[in-house]
Amino acid sequence: MANDEPLTLAEAAAFLKVSPRTVSNMIKRGDLVGRQTGGTSGKYLVLRSACIDYLSNPPQNRPASMGDSAKGVALCQSPSEAEYGTVISLPRQAKELGARLALRTRSRP
Repeated sequence: MANDEPLTLAEAAAFLKVSPRTVSNMIKRGDLVGRQTGGTSGKYLVLRSACIDYLSNPPQNRPASMGDSAKGVALCQSPSEAEYGTVISLPRQAKELGARLALRTRSRP
């Protein structure tokens, strides 16, 4: 079949009208089925049928934090456990910033 023709990363990117890096990321996320030849340093091969399937059934639901979610590691942190330098919510950040600014300006007349 013509749809089972293997495409290189560049050919798949041209077919999907995205960059080769985007295709590589889609394969790593599991959005697009592809194989890496020659171990971890090899080239990617993607079937044309996999590209067509991706276009006809785009992924809608993804984890909020894509990082290592494929490895089963949760990256989202609870605000109650957040330490200095970690990501916190915007409302909490605004509240803490407001409190610090108020402390600094209380001593001024």
